[in-house]
Amino acid sequence: MVPLEWVVMLAWNKECGETLKLLRGKRSRREIADAVSQQGVECSQEYIRKLENGEAASVSTKIITTIAKTLDVELIEIIYDLRVEVTTIICTKS
Repeated sequence: MVPLEWVVMLAWNKECGETLKLLRGKRSRREIADAVSQQGVECSQEYIRKLENGEAASVSTKIITTIAKTLDVELIEIIYDLRVEVTTIICTKS
């Protein structure tokens, strides 16, 4: 397992976006974006819209973990099939 703090970006898809929208409930995107920004993480309501509509291919771990904290949910509730895959690159001297 790779610690989440070692991961900079996570893959994102339409299903994750639909889950995010459901978890947001009646709170506005602006309210969520403002709350995330108040925690020192830059995030706009437009970016949240892109996440919810599946228009983003990836999301930074910093943003999505802060959104999860703002919504008072665990990250796994947003990205329920979260897996971190590490590819090993073997370098050889020529």
